[in-house]
Amino acid sequence: MSTCGSGTREEDYNLSLHVGALFIILGVSAGACALPIIALRVPQLRIPAKAHFGFRHFGTGVLIATAFVHLIPTAFISLIDPCLPPFFNEQYPALAGAIALAAVFMITIAEMVFSPGRSLCSGPPTNSTEEVGKVNTLPNVRSEVTRNNSLSPDEITPAQNTPQFGRTRSGRSHSVMKTFDRRSSLPYADKLQLTGTAPSDPSGLSSDERRPSDDSLTIFEEKEAEQQRKKLLMQCLLLECGILFHSIFIGLALAVAVGSEQVILLIAIAFHQTFEGLALGSRIAAVGWKPKAIQPWLMALAYGCTTPLGQAIGIATRNLYDPDSATGLVVVGTFNAFSAGLLTYTSLVDLLSEDFLSDHSWKTLRGNKRVVAMSLVFFGAFCMSLIGAWA
Repeated sequence: MSTCGSGTREEDYNLSLHVGALFIILGVSAGACALPIIALRVPQLRIPAKAHFGFRHFGTGVLIATAFVHLIPTAFISLIDPCLPPFFNEQYPALAGAIALAAVFMITIAEMVFSPGRSLCSGPPTNSTEEVGKVNTLPNVRSEVTRNNSLSPDEITPAQNTPQFGRTRSGRSHSVMKTFDRRSSLPYADKLQLTGTAPSDPSGLSSDERRPSDDSLTIFEEKEAEQQRKKLLMQCLLLECGILFHSIFIGLALAVAVGSEQVILLIAIAFHQTFEGLALGSRIAAVGWKPKAIQPWLMALAYGCTTPLGQAIGIATRNLYDPDSATGLVVVGTFNAFSAGLLTYTSLVDLLSEDFLSDHSWKTLRGNKRVVAMSLVFFGAFCMSLIGAWA
């Protein structure tokens, strides 16, 4: 086991340059995160909608690269350092991966527990079974109508609101149940547009009596919009948690760097914070905030202040904190691994899959627009991966 510690000397430390770097990172981080919010909420600036589109998809690539290029490798490097006890580098060198995996499972459970779609799946068991049964009888109704009315299957057209099996507009499993719960209350006769006569409803109610009112549909739509807003907010909170955890240690690393290493690291971290800020800000802006809501600005400010906070702590404890010490390596490696798990899950499941693989995405991203969006994701990942050579 080798000796830990960098042994930086006090006379090598340029305090004024470090204080200046703190304010540079503060301005760059807060400004980059606030820019997409300003673009969406201040129409007087006349920032085109294409800019928000670019921020959104470029940012997705940035976040994916942050997890795979910046966090996971540094977590492994820190936790298998030769100066650490044999448990880390000989007995269980896969510790960083295990921590990241634990973070993924933790976020999966958190999303299941706090998901806005969870309430839609709850209710009296009898009613739920009954409604699902109605949906499941659709194929039988189809064959019965064909047999009794001599209609071919092609003459039976699903109505526009018929639930789609498989991936839904949100690309998430709980959304399937949400679609069933919202629409299964519609009787099967209203879900099929037939060219012949439909079988009579055992309930004895006419079609007009069974059809939901416009007010009911409006309530459903408002409730679904609110659930979508809560889902987007949860995505933002998960992203911000993953980013803030490792931002503190980015600031600490910059605060203890000296000489030419500090200048190179400052430039690299400035670009890092800019790209990451744009990525987070575009997701914050996409949440349906009220016009005068202060929460998005507070979230942007929290991101802007976290890395400078780490710098301030590093400057104040420059004679005590050493990132190359055994304690520093374990703490930084653990938090980077945990942040990697958070960002890996959120960027792939909540962002990339949602934007490109859900049913809703195939309606909103078509043709060249989809190609441009995917190219922006690749470009964002490339830029952030390139910065990984220095920071």
